[in-house]
Amino acid sequence: MRLDRPTGYLLLFYPISFSLVSYSQIHYSSLKFLVLFFIGSVAMRSAGCIINDILDIKIDQKVVRTKSRPLASSELSLASAYFLLAILLIIGLLVLINLNLPSIILSLIIIPLVVLYPLAKRYFLLPQIILAMTYNWGCIIGWATINSPYNFQIIFLLYLSLVIWTLVYDTVYAVQDEEDDKKMNLYSSAIFFGLRRKAILNILIMIQYSLLIIYGSRLNYDLIFYLVIILILFINLIDINLVWKNHPDNSGKYFRRNNYYGFFILLSIILGSQFNV
Repeated sequence: MRLDRPTGYLLLFYPISFSLVSYSQIHYSSLKFLVLFFIGSVAMRSAGCIINDILDIKIDQKVVRTKSRPLASSELSLASAYFLLAILLIIGLLVLINLNLPSIILSLIIIPLVVLYPLAKRYFLLPQIILAMTYNWGCIIGWATINSPYNFQIIFLLYLSLVIWTLVYDTVYAVQDEEDDKKMNLYSSAIFFGLRRKAILNILIMIQYSLLIIYGSRLNYDLIFYLVIILILFINLIDINLVWKNHPDNSGKYFRRNNYYGFFILLSIILGSQFNV
């Protein structure tokens, strides 16, 4: 379940929280849905980890970073994994039935991609795109949940920005396994970007925050939103170029720091939406 690694479920929760607080009239129902979606994020991210580990047992056994995982090391049986998966899916269902019909439909639509992602690295040059599309779908679900007054084109700007965000941090994360992936003929964006990796990530980061700025402008956010976003952009660029520096040993730490980026993006949206005029 990776409960000892909260970054994973927080990065799943942030996109949902962004859309829940994007509209200036935050009230009790928004707080209720934040709690519900947080529970759902922990449950579904944990379920995704189990699905991934079931499908990747043989691969995980050959990778230094993953060979000690419970299924790969035979510490845990498949039967136990399926039992825990069933419990988590029930929790996810209990969260789902508290949502409106559009949110339920949107949640069900994304399920095939949840299952497809662990298989994508076998057949698809950019498996991180599948993860990014899946991981950030919650922002659209959150938008539908609160019957948001702003139109789909606006929330889609946020979705595109977050897809790029995930593509960036998961590309960096994949650098850790680059050599093992090459040996097993697996694909990743880290391999696909190759020697141009750092330059491409810099461009993607600038596009990500540019889309966030356009999103804020469409919702007439206060000046403080833009100031915080620009600050995060510069910190992120410094992080990529001067701290991570395209080094595998720094990749896990960069991935975890995205939890802080997510928090400050959330803070900027709350401040921008509450103080807009």
